[in-house]
Amino acid sequence: MNFPTRNSFLTIVLFIISQGLLAQTFSAERPRLIVGIMVDGLQQKHIDLLWNYFDSSGFKKIITQGANCQNVSYNIVSAGNSSDIATVMSGSTPYYNGIVGNNYYNRSENTIESIIQDDAQVGIGTNQTLSAHKLLASTFVDELLLANPKNSKCYVVAQGPDEAIMLGGHMANSVAWLDDVNMKWVTTGYYKEGLSHWADDMNMDGSFKNYVIRPWVPLFNINTYYSKPNREDKKYGFMYDPSSKKSKTSAASILKYTPSANSLVADLGMKILVENKLGTDVIYPDVLLLQFSVRTPFEKTTALQSAEKEDMYLRLDKDIQNLLKKIDSKIGLNNTVLFMFGNQTGIHSPTELGENKIPAGYFNADRSLALLSSYLMAIYGQQKWISGYYGKNIFLNKAKIEEKKLNFSTIQQTVADFMLNFEGIQSAFTASQVLNSGGNGSSELTRIRNSTNKNSIGDVIITLLPGWVEVDNKNNPVGESNAIVSYTPLYFYGWKIKPQNISTSYQTTDVAPTISRMLNTPMPNASIGKPIEELMK
Repeated sequence: MNFPTRNSFLTIVLFIISQGLLAQTFSAERPRLIVGIMVDGLQQKHIDLLWNYFDSSGFKKIITQGANCQNVSYNIVSAGNSSDIATVMSGSTPYYNGIVGNNYYNRSENTIESIIQDDAQVGIGTNQTLSAHKLLASTFVDELLLANPKNSKCYVVAQGPDEAIMLGGHMANSVAWLDDVNMKWVTTGYYKEGLSHWADDMNMDGSFKNYVIRPWVPLFNINTYYSKPNREDKKYGFMYDPSSKKSKTSAASILKYTPSANSLVADLGMKILVENKLGTDVIYPDVLLLQFSVRTPFEKTTALQSAEKEDMYLRLDKDIQNLLKKIDSKIGLNNTVLFMFGNQTGIHSPTELGENKIPAGYFNADRSLALLSSYLMAIYGQQKWISGYYGKNIFLNKAKIEEKKLNFSTIQQTVADFMLNFEGIQSAFTASQVLNSGGNGSSELTRIRNSTNKNSIGDVIITLLPGWVEVDNKNNPVGESNAIVSYTPLYFYGWKIKPQNISTSYQTTDVAPTISRMLNTPMPNASIGKPIEELMK
């Protein structure tokens, strides 16, 4: 048997020591924990109005002690939280990542389907069968977990399934969202750990329902609020029962429109943080992603015009304080990067604009399509020339057009020209005009191109005038902002991030490359963004 010489032994010892030092140096160059917070309805204007009411340890701590990116826009058309979040997480647009909205038109089935619907999956605690299989690009979370298999971890807690799954991407360990009918946490079997053990505990031990049974009343004296309540209560100012139904015909409750939902998300997020020991590994970073909301019951405007809306912000501020304190005590905020962003939300609703004599309106496609169908029949014969419509996309009956040996491009242009006659419509383009346009710049056509995908684009795509919002037959908005440029608040706080206001123009596709750079991992595979340079200095 050969034994190592003294020099060989020293060489081995020095090698081991150097590897340890290298690991420490490597880990010191990146954060141990990434915490992402998406707030549905978040607006900078709201933050500014309530600034003096916030505690120094919540929103104010993140904004004043971190980086406030003041000029960040979505380079896509508003079509729902799914596409907004997918854009942030993948650093890419629907043109590449495939997530064109919360729903899409399935041409082969002639049906409107959820973008996360997946019949191949099983629901856990729910009949919903959902996944991220239509997300065609990787996210920064996917890239981190691919780089550190079995070491890095990611958990997601959200109010809704669209938000949970788009935040979790393809590879999160577990995601959970609120079931506001049965009052429990649920998930999909798509993710390897299923429903988090801690979410299941909250379902079983009654702690979930403890939040639901708490009536929502003002946090402070009602006379200290800027605005009056939407629904006044003589004793408290306002009062809501989170278990009340959204409407007489709905099985869902108003839970997601009350502070109880935010507190549930924060509570489960903190349990997962502590019990799964996120951020405690000095070499392999972890991710915790949370989705909150400042929506209120029965609100008719996204503006800060009710005591309920103010109270939602003030109570969310308390939840964020608790979260920051927990992170600091367990991992250290200096070892954590926290980023917070909002979705595309109109600053003013069409109703509010109209009441102030500013042109605006709600566009429902049914009447327009009925007249379009009659017009095409008058020209080409009594046939069904329109097969479907969804989200500003008109789908022609290609089989019938081919059967009648008509020129498809001519009919496309005829439809586009006809649609310009309707109130609320700004422009109309054929699919080839959209797909063949350049992807650079900030023109209307570029934003439309970014927002479409070859697998789900219609044959004619319309746009609406400023101030107009599309609604479906249930009066649900199909995207909530029709601004020419749609901005979102974006804040970074924690690890090596200097307090600063960043006025440079960036887009939401720049968030994922920024975090990937911090984590020293490959950027998402369809990323078109660039790191926010001010955060790298």
